[in-house]
Amino acid sequence: MKSSENSFIRIVPISFIAAIAGLLFGYDTGIISGALQFIVTTFHISPHDALTQEIIVASVPIGAFIGAVVSQFLSNRLGRKYSIITTAILFSIGTLVAADAHSISEVVSGRLLMGLAVGISAMIVPMYLSELAPQKIRGSLVFCFQLAINVGLFSAFLINYLFVASENWRAMFAVGIVPSIILGIGMLFLPCSPRWLVYSRRDLKAKHTLRKLRCTGDIEQEFQEIKSSVANQQGNFFQLWKSPVRPVSLICFFLFGFQQLTGINTIMYYAPIIYQYAGFKGAEGQVLAAVGNGVTLVFVTMLGMWLVDKLGRRKLFMIGFVGMVICLSLLGLVYQHRFGQAASPSIAMVAVICYILFFGVSIGPLAYLIMSELFPLNVRSSGMALASCGNWGFNVLVSSTFLTLVHLITIADTFYFYAFCTLIGCVFCYFFIPETKGMSLESIEKNLYSGLKTRNIGYVSS
Repeated sequence: MKSSENSFIRIVPISFIAAIAGLLFGYDTGIISGALQFIVTTFHISPHDALTQEIIVASVPIGAFIGAVVSQFLSNRLGRKYSIITTAILFSIGTLVAADAHSISEVVSGRLLMGLAVGISAMIVPMYLSELAPQKIRGSLVFCFQLAINVGLFSAFLINYLFVASENWRAMFAVGIVPSIILGIGMLFLPCSPRWLVYSRRDLKAKHTLRKLRCTGDIEQEFQEIKSSVANQQGNFFQLWKSPVRPVSLICFFLFGFQQLTGINTIMYYAPIIYQYAGFKGAEGQVLAAVGNGVTLVFVTMLGMWLVDKLGRRKLFMIGFVGMVICLSLLGLVYQHRFGQAASPSIAMVAVICYILFFGVSIGPLAYLIMSELFPLNVRSSGMALASCGNWGFNVLVSSTFLTLVHLITIADTFYFYAFCTLIGCVFCYFFIPETKGMSLESIEKNLYSGLKTRNIGYVSS
């Protein structure tokens, strides 16, 4: 068997264990869509109290924003591996606090801890996977993280459906402890990132790890490329705002902003409410419709894993953005009752599923992949932390204003607004996002420092 085939066999299980952090990310994102209505009942919150409901929902992205801020420090000091183990501990504690909560403040506190873990893992896991993966399959392996997020979302929607009849929101939360424990134990057996080991001046350990990952002793060229990348200069947060890294910082920050402004997390956090407006009757039917969202996300991400290293990043971005604009506009028409009362639920369901299809194959996973590819090694932690802050900052903005927007400008106009933001995101990607398919991280970095325009740094320099 060739060393490349052995390397693939070795790297895939590593990727799936690390990506369990993504499963927890998805689970904690999706579980609130089913639990919220029963939390409101348990603690006697008025259904018209949009602010309290938005605080409960937004507590995860708020915690994630804080996690993104501290992720750079953890990533550099503890390394990628032990930072992920730290998130497993935080996931476990947050889950227990939320499941045993006796007040709204305790629910929010538990979800803040979950969010802290989500914010750290959302930055570090894609970095860890991209730094371990061979360049030919890097895109597919980083997609594992998005696949795990979507499996987590599907699991959350399914658990919501299983417990909706009993209204047991505590059990909905508690199930999340299982993958938390698996992640913590599994990561103990995985290697450290060879790039982080070089960054930490542990060259012998880095070489040993590379040999095991690549299943060959011929790793000198890759090792020297990593050494050269680390030696380029010692980076810090301020380096992100200097040429030539500044355009990359802005691109990744705004890319996550557009990811959130498509309105994806209104679909994930408020799915039953959205389906209720479309005409679905009863909590059980609304939650069951959300399960369909989860199935779609899992399927389309598997499709994306196959396409990303074949079609490339830019084509998938453009396909996804155009499709989402159409679907969001269609939802706006549904909520304006342009299709009649009887047809609205079915059309809304189709529009949401198609929207999720386009999101799941494009900006959903590709934002994480591009982020992990574009930043040079010496500022990768700082850059990905900055991009993650943009992600969670815009997530908080969207998730904490959805119900307010619906009350102020109607749900139809809210989705038209998301469609407009998505259209701007499409134009942004067309002009600024490079194609990085098949490029090593070190080659991308070399092109960046050579002075090429950011859109062109994915091309092989002569």
